[in-house]
This record gives sequence, C-alpha cells and structure tokens, in this order.
Amino acid sequence: MEPRTRRSLEAMRLKHVGHIFGRVVRMRAYFGAFLMATIAGTTLMDTAPWRRVWLLVQMVVSLSFFFYELRRYEREGISTRGLFINFAGGLALEQSLTWGTGGLASPLLPLIAPLAFVAAALLPGAQRKVLMAAELGMVAVLSVVHLNGWTPPLHLSFLGAPPRELLIAISVCTFLSIFAANAMGSAFRRTVEDMLAESFQQRDELLATHRTYARTLEALSGEIAHELKNPLATVKGLTQLMQRETGRAQPQERLEVLAGEVTRMQGILEEFLNFSRPLVPLSLSEVDLSALCDQALVLHEGVAAEHGVTILRDSEGPLHAVCDTRKVRQVVMNLLLNAIDASPRGGQVLVSLESASTGDVRVVIRDSGAGLSPELASRVFEAGVTTKKRGSGLGLTVARALARQHGGDVTLRNEVAGGCVAELVLPREPPADTLGPVRGREVSHAG
Repeated sequence: MEPRTRRSLEAMRLKHVGHIFGRVVRMRAYFGAFLMATIAGTTLMDTAPWRRVWLLVQMVVSLSFFFYELRRYEREGISTRGLFINFAGGLALEQSLTWGTGGLASPLLPLIAPLAFVAAALLPGAQRKVLMAAELGMVAVLSVVHLNGWTPPLHLSFLGAPPRELLIAISVCTFLSIFAANAMGSAFRRTVEDMLAESFQQRDELLATHRTYARTLEALSGEIAHELKNPLATVKGLTQLMQRETGRAQPQERLEVLAGEVTRMQGILEEFLNFSRPLVPLSLSEVDLSALCDQALVLHEGVAAEHGVTILRDSEGPLHAVCDTRKVRQVVMNLLLNAIDASPRGGQVLVSLESASTGDVRVVIRDSGAGLSPELASRVFEAGVTTKKRGSGLGLTVARALARQHGGDVTLRNEVAGGCVAELVLPREPPADTLGPVRGREVSHAG
C-alpha cells in the first residue's frame, strides 16, 4: 500500500474510532452516575466500615474521571495515546469497583470482558497487548489475594461467602473470557481494517484507471482532430468549388468524394464516441450466431469484392447463445473488416463457428495476410494503436470491451502457416455480474 493511502487509511480509522469512542465516553459518564448510585445503595447494606470509605473515594475518583474524559473528548477529540490512557484508567476503575463489591464474587467482574473486547477492537497492536497483560495481571492479583484471604473479607456480608471451589471456577472463567474477548476484538479489528484497505485499494485502482483513461482520451482527441482535418479540407475545397460553379451540373465523382469523406468522418466520430462513453447495459436474447455471421458476411461482400478478397464460411450448423445481438454483430463486423483489410488481393477470409468443451461458443475469423508484427502483437488492443492509414485505433479496443461485457473475450494470434486468427469467445449465457454497464477500466485497459 502506498504511504499516502496508508495515511488516509489511518486518518479514516482514527476518525471512526473517535466516533465510536465518543459514544462510549458519553454513555459511561451518564451510566457511571447511575452505577455509582446503585453501588452506594448496595454498600450501605453492608456492615464493613472500610467499604463505605472505599465507596466515597471510588465515587469521587470515578465520576471525576468520567466527566473529565467526556469534556476532554468534546474539546480535543481523540488520539491514539489518549485512547490507551482512557482504557487503562477505565480498567483500573473497573477493577477497583470489583474489589470493593465482592472481589471474585462481585457482579461487576464480568464487565472486564466487554471492556477487553472494545479495547482490542480499537487499540493498535502494541497497546492492545499491554492492556491485555494488565487485564490478566489484575485478575491474577485479585484471584491470589481473594483465594488466600490476604485482605478483609471482600464478599458482601448480606450475600454470604461463596465456596472456594466456585471462586476458583469464576477466576478460571474470567481468564478465559479475557482471552476470548481479546481474540474476538482483534479479529473484528483486522476484518474492518482489511475491508478499509481493500476499499482504498479499489479507489486507488479506479483513480489510476481514470487518469489513464483521461490521458488516452486527451491523446486520442489530438489524433481525431488530425484524422478529421484532411477530410474536412477535402469537403471544404469541393464545396467552395461547387459554389463558384453554381447552376452547373456537378460531376458525379465530386459528389461521391463528398459522400465518402462525410462517411469517413462519421465512422471516426462513432468509434471515438464508442470508446469515450460507458457501454450501456446488455439487451439480452437468444441469438443464432450462425445466422448473425451470415448477415455480417452479406454486409461485407461489397467491401471484400473491392479488395479482391474471397469470404468463405465454415459452420457446424445453428449455434445459439444468449447475448446482445447488436453488440455481438458490431464485434463480428469489426473483426471481419480487419481481416479483409489485412488480406492481400486474391486472398481469402475464413469465418467459422465452434462449440468449445467448456460450454463457450467461438467465432473464429482467419485472414491470409502477413500476421501481426512482434511489436504490435502486445499492444494491438490498446486505444489508438493501428496499422491502417485511416484507422482510429479504437475498433479492437471497443470490440474487446463489448465481448468482456458479455463475460467473453476477443483474442488475436498469428497462424504458423501465415495470417492472423481473430477469435470471439462468448459464454452461452453471460454471468450475472456482467449484465450492467462496463466500467472504464474494461475499456481503457482492454489489452
């Protein structure tokens, strides 16, 4: 974890610990007054004179500590050092209350377990171990002193003296409860810290993705401006020429050039928009991929004829998958157009469909071109990377993002015999977690 992220994590942890501790301090201050009143009533029923002196001292010290800590928290907030001192003071007062209200037989002795849990959950490792040692040490001293009778009788006279065996059992159970409370508090703290660390890591990854995405968009904006500059100049020149020749019939080839340049600019802008905006959720239906590929082939027959390329079809029959028809068609058409562009005149493009043993379906498009160069192979899915003179470098990036939105993928590899193989892999049914919009990282890091 980066130092900056760790500092943010510590600041957030201390902030939330402060909120929790603030509630504990307020509750302790007001509940402490009620507890002191209850203990006073109980103590007055006892005949031991020392207990009444102890009660007076205990009430003054405890209530002073409770309300002093409440005012200090409201004035200064919380710090790690202040948190430890507060818990240590609270532990000392709890043990003093336990001694004065019966020792091992005190009804207040079990309060050490929740105190240990909260301390283990809120304190850092070293302080947590020190406080745990103090808890065990105080209970050990209490147990030894009480069981050996080294002080005046600690039990309340009106309740009677409990048997020694019961006191031993209480002592053992108290030790076990301290260990269990510290273990559970530490586990709770680690769980919360892991959740916070994971959240911060995801935030950092998302911010890094957004920065990368923003840089990519910035770079592509310049590329798009450059790509649009030439066709705009052509359109501007022809329109100015046609304005000077108003009233004359315009040559057909001029109109064709205008239409072609406008179509070219439209294609560049559409690819840029597909890349820059989040992908919308899937509109799913059961689709015959064989029929979908046939439609794509029909749409590209004219382009293939212009390039002198033959498109061949190889299929094992109808092959169904649940997918978004429009998006899958866009992917297939992009891969098919790339294969046609890559193939030399007189070459062939083979489109085949396969059903994998894993349950996936595959659309495989093989061209007869030169294949991918080693320099390009590792970067072919990065935005802006292209070998075409008039390409935007966004087609494959968007195609892979669309495939991954379905829970599938798009891959490219060179054939041993020559040419390149583009493969679209789709699950027969997209996983449930892929049905929402694609996040930016899946587009910007598609490679």
